[in-house]
Amino acid sequence: MWNQGGYQDQGQGGFSSPGGFGTPQGTQGDRKSRNRAQNVLPCTTAEILSATQNDDKFYSGEIELSQITIVGLIIAVKESPTRIDYEVDDMTGPPLEVKQFVDNDESVPEPERIAALRENTYVRVYGTVRSFGGKRNVTAFKMVPVMDMNEVTYHMLEVTHSHLALSKHAASGMSSGAPMNSSTMGDNIYNNQDSGMISGLNQVQNQVHSIIQSNVTEEGASIENVCKQLRGVPERSVREAIEFLSSEGHIYSTIDEDHYKATDS
Repeated sequence: MWNQGGYQDQGQGGFSSPGGFGTPQGTQGDRKSRNRAQNVLPCTTAEILSATQNDDKFYSGEIELSQITIVGLIIAVKESPTRIDYEVDDMTGPPLEVKQFVDNDESVPEPERIAALRENTYVRVYGTVRSFGGKRNVTAFKMVPVMDMNEVTYHMLEVTHSHLALSKHAASGMSSGAPMNSSTMGDNIYNNQDSGMISGLNQVQNQVHSIIQSNVTEEGASIENVCKQLRGVPERSVREAIEFLSSEGHIYSTIDEDHYKATDS
């Protein structure tokens, strides 16, 4: 089960802004108190395109769009030696530009180059929201082709569920006078509060994620280091856990396929 903290609005069902929380008419001081969500948030392209911008940060209502995931159809591809530009359409609004930075110059061996995904391919994108030249886009740190079309429907349900969950939490926090805290918000809704484990992950997967998440170096945690810290757990089990966490968007590779960082670290 893919269960990162998140929220959304598809521009229907009575929500006050397309693709996200209704934007409040607050002061600058109010804006400074907005919360940054700690996990990868399921979003729609409409939510990203309609998000409000404050300096280099983007907000849907009171929640900062830091690391997000979208699912949509690639309708255009433009390649260069250092970057692949995509237009991704999820049918909730205009297509969204997705930029994937690569190192595909002539000095890089052909097998090591990142191949562009083709047009008319459904894809799940993990990345961060950016603005360049006044145009909103997502800088991708991972792109995965959708192999099962049920994932498209599942993503939209995921977006709706997370939006409703965070809206309910925010309303209860406001009624009690308690301040909203994005870190505890993610824990209360999506994590096991007693153990700190992420719901939907088994024990080994949670242990591996915890070790990778605690690593603060630029290159991230190496598989060798994770294995050393999990004595008694077979290396094969560690690698299977890493493969699962990577495919689900909890972690991503850095300098090579043996080093990983957590997406919510």
